[in-house]
Amino acid sequence: MGMSASQARLLTLTARLNRNEYRAQQISNAKIRLAQSTEDASDAYIQALNATNLTYTTYDESGNKNTQQLTGGAIYTYSSIKNQYGFVNAAGQLMVTEKDGRNFENSKTLTEFLEKYGIEKVDSGKTKTVTNPAYQAEYENWQKQHNEWATKKPDSTDAIYWKDVPDTDNELYKTFREASESCYNHAINNNTTSCYLHVLGHMIDLETTGNGHADNSKYPKYKTTTTGGQIKLIAGDSTYGPSESINYSAICVNKKKTEDMLKVSDAIRDGYKGKTLMAATHPSEELGTDATNTDKLISDYYLKQALENGTVASESQQLLSNYKYTYDDAGNITGIEQKTLYQKCIDLYDVVNRIYKHSDNPIDVNYETTKEIITSFQDDMSLAFTKSTFQEEDYNKDLSEWEAQEPKMKEDISQTIEEKIYTYSDSDEAQWYINLWHRMNGESDYKAGYMNETEYDSATDGWVTDSKTGQSYAILEDGLMNDPEWIAFALKNSVITMEQVQYSNPNEAGTGLKNVAWTSIVYTSMTEMSEETSEKKRTKAEVIYEQAQRDIEELDKKYDSDLKQLDTEHNALQTEYESIQNVINKNVERTFKTFS
Repeated sequence: MGMSASQARLLTLTARLNRNEYRAQQISNAKIRLAQSTEDASDAYIQALNATNLTYTTYDESGNKNTQQLTGGAIYTYSSIKNQYGFVNAAGQLMVTEKDGRNFENSKTLTEFLEKYGIEKVDSGKTKTVTNPAYQAEYENWQKQHNEWATKKPDSTDAIYWKDVPDTDNELYKTFREASESCYNHAINNNTTSCYLHVLGHMIDLETTGNGHADNSKYPKYKTTTTGGQIKLIAGDSTYGPSESINYSAICVNKKKTEDMLKVSDAIRDGYKGKTLMAATHPSEELGTDATNTDKLISDYYLKQALENGTVASESQQLLSNYKYTYDDAGNITGIEQKTLYQKCIDLYDVVNRIYKHSDNPIDVNYETTKEIITSFQDDMSLAFTKSTFQEEDYNKDLSEWEAQEPKMKEDISQTIEEKIYTYSDSDEAQWYINLWHRMNGESDYKAGYMNETEYDSATDGWVTDSKTGQSYAILEDGLMNDPEWIAFALKNSVITMEQVQYSNPNEAGTGLKNVAWTSIVYTSMTEMSEETSEKKRTKAEVIYEQAQRDIEELDKKYDSDLKQLDTEHNALQTEYESIQNVINKNVERTFKTFS
């Protein structure tokens, strides 16, 4: 029984000791927080000591100094001896008072705006010469039309004024005529059209040994005709060989002619001056009713006629034409296009050679027709070499039509009018609010759209530009506008910036927009502004700091007292705990001796 009571008491003491230790720990943490509170109070006090007010100093007409805290009211209130400033927000808008904003919004014109401040517009009885608004409008409209008209001037470099025409003076064409003359004359005059095979062979593909002869090691060469057949070019011997052999020609007798024809051959095969040489243009649309069969063969006549009839032109018609069929991937005819000069040479070579060897591979064209086609081909070579010529007549025609369309200004509108000169009952105060109006409205003396109203008289009111109402200002509520602490905070933290009215010619103040500019400045550069220590804030902070210190000291003393009391209680509990622990130990020892 005694043993159980001692153990219960021991458990109670243990619980009380643990609670005391926990309470002591809480008090120790509270003392640590007191140290942080002391630091916070100190920081707040130092900030208050460093706090300053922005003050604004002005002078009246008698020179009396007036210093007040910097507010919107102080800035925006007119005074005769005072610089004009304004607050500007991040959007670049002038921040104005509720009164100024209300006056502006209820005014259609600058005159109405000034009247709301008691400033009257007075007719001086004088006039000045200004630009007539009707003339200005007409001039701007004419200038717009004239600028647009100027862009339509015919350009002499335009491709429509340049046309490719046969260039019979072309050196390569002359070279061809001189080199091919002997073989051509033989073919036409001696009724041996096969002689023209020499000319065509040289033109299709010529490779020489360097001594004027075709290089026999490079031949034979095979070329494909439009209809899918083949021709065979051979060099042969300069003295003996078939009529179609290149070296059997009169051209090869003369080394220079061979070299000249080599230049022609290169141009026909590879292009001339960056262009592929084409067979001469002979559209059937230009054939007259008396067109010969030769004319029709050379043109696209038979090819088109066959297409219209649902058939295909004959082999000779396809080979002799300067045009050919086009095909799709399935081999179907899709249309007609012009041949290259190179392909025309191959096709004509095939026709002439087959007439020469009529028994080997006959073709349905007679000898006389072939002569005519050779002659036509010889002449058509002048069309292969062209030059671009300026179509002066076409250009001058278009130029004259363009010049006739030049816009003209009306001649019955006076360039200037006389405008009344007005003065104001107080020119300095008027200038102050004129500056404010233009910063809020733009250059115009009128709100946007007012010039379209019937009450606007351009003859008396003068010429003005459109305004920018709604873009350049914002109303700041009077509560913030007149709160010096908010103004100081906003300026110091760049929430707002400042602008100052500056005159390029101070002597002309009172004349309106001329020589006036709102210029961005740093607020600390204002000569009227200064920073002063706030005694009120300092005194208040000092009282708060001292009270905080007293509260902290009282709490600290209380915490020390509580800790001391807990320590005394802890020692008493610890002594009792140890005494009971000894009693329990002795009882356990006696029990073991009794039963041992």
